[in-house]
Amino acid sequence: MHKCSIAIAVTLLMLPAVGCNKVRARIQMKQGNEYYANEDYKRALTEFQKGLESDPEATFAWRSVGLSALAQYKPGDESPGNQELARVATEAFEKYLADPENGEDQKVKDYLLSMYLNGKQYDKALAYVDQEAQKDPAKAGDFMRSKINILNQADRYEEAVKLGMAFEGPDAPEILYTLGVSAWDKSYNDPKYSLADREHIVDLGLGATDKALKLKPDYFEAMAYYNLLYREKAKMTSDPAARQAWLDKAEEWKLKAIELRKKAAANEPKSPAEG
Repeated sequence: MHKCSIAIAVTLLMLPAVGCNKVRARIQMKQGNEYYANEDYKRALTEFQKGLESDPEATFAWRSVGLSALAQYKPGDESPGNQELARVATEAFEKYLADPENGEDQKVKDYLLSMYLNGKQYDKALAYVDQEAQKDPAKAGDFMRSKINILNQADRYEEAVKLGMAFEGPDAPEILYTLGVSAWDKSYNDPKYSLADREHIVDLGLGATDKALKLKPDYFEAMAYYNLLYREKAKMTSDPAARQAWLDKAEEWKLKAIELRKKAAANEPKSPAEG
């Protein structure tokens, strides 16, 4: 028999099998949907995985695999079973988004970033945010805030400050202010930092808040945290004179914030009843 005839014959023999696989996949996915609707996520996950084994081209089903694994995942649980669910969910969302037809599903993008953070895959999270930022430069401020949040979670505060201080744009004051808030929170609430680490973090936070106020002099919230950061600095100073100097600085910014708030209140339009 001619080679072409053999090839055609083989193809014709395969078609029913391919068709059966697709039908089987749809049945399995339908069963998965029913389990998912009844909140039986474990069985749903199994059926969706079976469906993809039957029909690997059904890339839309990776979303269902990811959601079924995510529904069972417990953040903070380091058990092997829970970590396996994290792996399954993360890989499923990655495969789903890899298909150009699914690539702009914002909810799945959010789920994927959340899984990166829950799994402490900070480098992957940062790379993902950079990739998204290139697609939408108009949201540069939002992406910068995301990067700073990721770096903070990764305990890479100095890198976060370096990024924030270099950022230019209308969102810069708010980004710098959030860095100041983070510095205060780390110093005031987190016992894992040594005195030297806290001093360094507070100094970085003061620098970021100072720049925020230079860019936006009437920034009430930044003034309030400038006050709090100076009080943290005073607590870490052993020299009484230096401590008092930092407390005086804190009080100065506290009073500036109060005065700014009074001016804002005085300029608010009065209601007809007050008039």
